[in-house]
Parts: sequence; C-alpha cells; structure tokens
Amino acid sequence: MNAHISDIETPETGAVPITNGGKPLLEVDSLRVHLPLRNISPFRLKRSIKAVDGISFCIAPGEIVGVVGESGSGKTTLGRSLLRLVTPSSGRIRFKGTDLTALSSKEMYSFRRQMQMVFQDPYSSLNPRMTVAEIVGDPLSIHKAHLTTQARLSRIAELLSQVGISPAHGTRHPHAFSGGQRQRIAIARALATEPDFVVADEPVSALDVSVQAQIVNLLLDLKERHALTILFISHDLRVVSHIADRVIVMYLGKVVEIAPAEKFRNAPAHPYTEALVSALPVPHPSLRRARVVLKGEVPSAVTPPSGCVFRTRCSIASAECAKVTPDLRQAGAGHWIACIKR
Repeated sequence: MNAHISDIETPETGAVPITNGGKPLLEVDSLRVHLPLRNISPFRLKRSIKAVDGISFCIAPGEIVGVVGESGSGKTTLGRSLLRLVTPSSGRIRFKGTDLTALSSKEMYSFRRQMQMVFQDPYSSLNPRMTVAEIVGDPLSIHKAHLTTQARLSRIAELLSQVGISPAHGTRHPHAFSGGQRQRIAIARALATEPDFVVADEPVSALDVSVQAQIVNLLLDLKERHALTILFISHDLRVVSHIADRVIVMYLGKVVEIAPAEKFRNAPAHPYTEALVSALPVPHPSLRRARVVLKGEVPSAVTPPSGCVFRTRCSIASAECAKVTPDLRQAGAGHWIACIKR
C-alpha cells in the first residue's frame, strides 16, 4: 500500500479519513443514495430505500480497499454512485480534488476515462454481438478517437496479452470463452483507457474457486503494473482479506468499521464484523474459532432501525443504542468503528 489512513479530519459535513503524507485520490463525504419507491396510491407518503446512508471515507492512490457486508448492505450502490452511474441524493464525492457530484453529465465525460468498472456477471456484461476486439476497443473509440487504426489494434492486442488472452482470439465472440476468460476480457476493457481508479463489483463471485484465485492474482499484478487504485466489492471475506490493504464493513447502508486487512482478519472491533469473521474457515482442522451467530433478519432499508442500525441483531445492544446514531471513531492506527459500546 502506498499510503495509509491514520488521521481523521472532521469538516462540518461529516468525518472523512485523510491520508498522511499526500492527498487522497478519492474522498467520500456524507454520501447518501436514497432510491425512491413507486407509490401504488397517490395518498401514501413517498418512500425510499436508504441504500447508502451517510457514508464517509477516502482512498489513497495505489490502494486496494475492500467493501464487505451482507446482500442488501449497499455495496454495489456505493460503487456505482462513486462513478456517477447512480445519482447520489446528497453528499460529496471528490476525485483528485474535483467534486463529481457538482458536475453535469457533459462535464463528467472527461472523468469517465479515469474511472472504470468491472461488473459482477461476466456473461451479461459483454455484448454477445460484438467480437472480443470490438469489446476491448470500444472505450478507445469513445475516449481515444485520435488513435490510428494500427495504434488501436496494437493497444487491443497489448491489453488482451496483459490479461492472459491470446490476441489471435480477438475475432471470437464472448460465447466462445469460459466465465474466467470473459472476466479477463472485461478487465481488459476496463483498462483500455488507462484509468486511475477501478471499481471491481464482486468480479469473482460468479466463477469457480480455482478461477477466482487466477482473477485475484491478475488484479494484483495489474495493480502493481499500472499503479491502479481499486475499490474491491465482495461478499467473500477470504478474497477481500487477501487482496485488500484496508476493509470497509457495511451494514444496511452504513459503514460500521474501517480497518487494515490484518486487523479485519485477526482483531475485528465491531460486533457485526466479529460475526462475519467468525464464519471464516480456519486453516487447520485442529484449530477452532468461536462462532458468532446473528439472530433475526436484516431490517428493511426503507424503515431502518433508529440509532444504531445493527442494534436489532446485536448481542451487546442496550436501550441507549436505539437513541444514539454512532459516528466513526478511532479505535487504533487506521482503525475506525461505529459503536458506542466498544
């Protein structure tokens, strides 16, 4: 990791971790994404899903930050909102010092080249009517139209080689490739414009375990080769703890813990993180890990609990937890937790 998060500044709008020794590449300040629900009756109050609800963090250049949490916690919505694929309801997203939330769609165009996404499903994210060369070359046609035909073809061949696909297979269509190969093609497409920041939305969840390791190692290699900054979204804690420098834990649209990967694995502080980590398999049959079983279901994101959103499933919750909404506070070097009991 090129930089680490160890200090925090608290502006009026919210708490934003700031890197020491340099400016962060991405700063997220009190971000909210509330998705409106369709009203069946005009007499009912308008309701919305609080998919992302007041999140603040930052990412240093060259860092891999993992985002984990149960299904419905807001991980994908967070990743899409950072690229303005989903419009934030409020808050700020600063990329290289520029507030992206204040930009129009036309003004965002110049930033699209610098921010790319690898989608979860390698089967539906690639156009079946296009050849591999056309898929990888499409971003070049949009953002680097000045390239000559020969330069464009050379760049496509270079990208395919970097992700382990033979350039000779560029004339084939996606159906001719396996799931792992398709995800490699999707990664090549994301790298075509030489981005600084990539959101990888569960890029290995649809793949076999053996192929998952190959894709993770590929991302680590490309990160070093291209000095990429990556937001890695996943529900697989083993993969995240292996690839990430830091881990953000989300629950019901909130960030409940931010920790270095080692702290996340070995010394989680938030009760929810403890429950997640306790489900990880141990490396040897003779070893045992105390299992923390969460009771009940995840509450609705339409009407989340008051105070701490995790209190309805927390074993140490008290009446005070229903009244106080916990803010992130420092629990150690680069370690932040949102809990009034810890």
